[in-house]
Amino acid sequence: MTNNYTPKMLETVRNFFTDDEWDVIEYALAEYQDHGDNEAELVSQIDDKIYNVFNTETNNVGEVK
Repeated sequence: MTNNYTPKMLETVRNFFTDDEWDVIEYALAEYQDHGDNEAELVSQIDDKIYNVFNTETNNVGEVK
């Protein structure tokens, strides 16, 4: 599933959590990925989405998978 999000939409997602909260999310995902192959794949998919939220170069027409 691929969706196109506007830069404003991505900014809203980015600003929904504080930097400390994003750090906790990243830490929790890192822990979760160690529970098996399916979990690692899910974390990879989520990491791709989070990367796109923060990647300012692709935020012109942010494509989040």
